[in-house]
This record gives sequence, structure tokens and C-alpha cells, in this order.
Amino acid sequence: MRLRYAFKIDVEKGSDAASDHIHRAVEIVYFLAGTGTTTIDGQTYNVQSNCFSVIPSHVVHNQISETTITSICLCISDCDLKSSQGLWVDATGEIKGCLQKLMQELTTQRTGYSQISEGYLLAAIGLIKRAIKENVPQDRKQALVSQALNIIEEKAGNLSIDEVAGQLFVSKDYLRHLFKHYMGQSPMKTIVSVRIDHAKKLLMNPELNIVEIADQCGFEDPYYFSRLFKSYTGKSPSAFRK
Repeated sequence: MRLRYAFKIDVEKGSDAASDHIHRAVEIVYFLAGTGTTTIDGQTYNVQSNCFSVIPSHVVHNQISETTITSICLCISDCDLKSSQGLWVDATGEIKGCLQKLMQELTTQRTGYSQISEGYLLAAIGLIKRAIKENVPQDRKQALVSQALNIIEEKAGNLSIDEVAGQLFVSKDYLRHLFKHYMGQSPMKTIVSVRIDHAKKLLMNPELNIVEIADQCGFEDPYYFSRLFKSYTGKSPSAFRK
């Protein structure tokens, strides 16, 4: 197995960057964000975040963006995923984490990156095989979870479970059930995690104080924000900023 290339790309609405084309090796496209469709050998699939497509060599495929689609693309020679054509869901998020670490190693190229990136690639392929073997195609329930994640990420977590459920026209109890089943955690925990990630980015701006950052991340009480931030990161917001 050999990695021919790997890159992260944004395909904007209306772009022809992903019109009909083929590759000489297996391509894996992991969709990080955005919505649209991908057509593989004449079959069209709806694209959401946390999905990935497997495209065998010499198979015609394309992608149409409804909103800007951000994805990680890998092209791999001698890869035994040729019979796994289609669109699949990364229900646990493990594949996403593995691919992001792979891209970080390939980008920074620190000492030992070649061996480490090879390890991440092998792990990602193993996780992809597991997801496919466990028969996790995109269906209505998983699509709802992907849509909920998009809504949460677009608002940087600054919204309630009721608001997310309302936009999806489902009850919050049903949404909790779906998140527990497919994500292994509650939607509230996901919302808080996204808020904390957003806070980390805002802390890089020295012009914003802790109270302002807490407010922008949906926390009315800055002291509660500080305690929660420390419980997630191991550092207070002030210490993290340093």
C-alpha cells in the first residue's frame, strides 16, 4: 500500500473543480463540512459532514457542492478497498481524528513523520474497513446526526438542544437518542465541546478579555466558563492563553 497524495480542499458552490474525473488508484474522500452530492459510477449520494466515499480506480465520479464542502482526499495504490465503493458514515469520529493527525504529520514533517504518517494511514484504513464491515451506510438517522453536527459547528456551539432539534423538526429526546447511539455522547456534551474549541481560537486574540470570550461562546457566567474550560483542557483560560 502506498499513499500517492493527500490534501485538504474546499470546493465552493458552483465550482467545477470536482466535475467528472477518474484516478489510477483508490481514492478516499472524507467530508469534514458542507453539503452537496457525490456521484460514483452513476449512483448519487447525499454528502454531509462525517461521511467518507471510497472510489475504486478508473471509476468516474464527481462532486456538486450545495454549500462549500471541505474534505480530505487520499489516493492510495495497492489498497484492498476496491470492493467497498460508495458513501459511508464515520459514526464514531475515529476515522476523522486519524486522518487529521495524518495530515498534520504530512504538513509539519517533523522528525519521524514518515513512519508516523504511515502508521496513521494504516490505522485509518483499518477503521474504514471496520465501518464498512459493520454496515454503516448513510441512512436517515445518521443523516440527521450529520445535519445536527453541521448546525452546531456553524453556530460555534452557541445554541441549545431545543434549537437544534427545532431546525431538524425532531424532538430533543429523539435527538438525544440518536447522539447517544451514533456519537456515544449527548448533544449537550457535543455543544459544549464545540464551544470550548471556539473559545480556544478566541483566546488567541489578545484584544478579547475572558468575559467577552465567555459571552461569545454562550456562557453568561464567566466563572462557570473558566471552570468548565479547565475541566476540558486541564488549564484555565488565562493559563491556556499564555
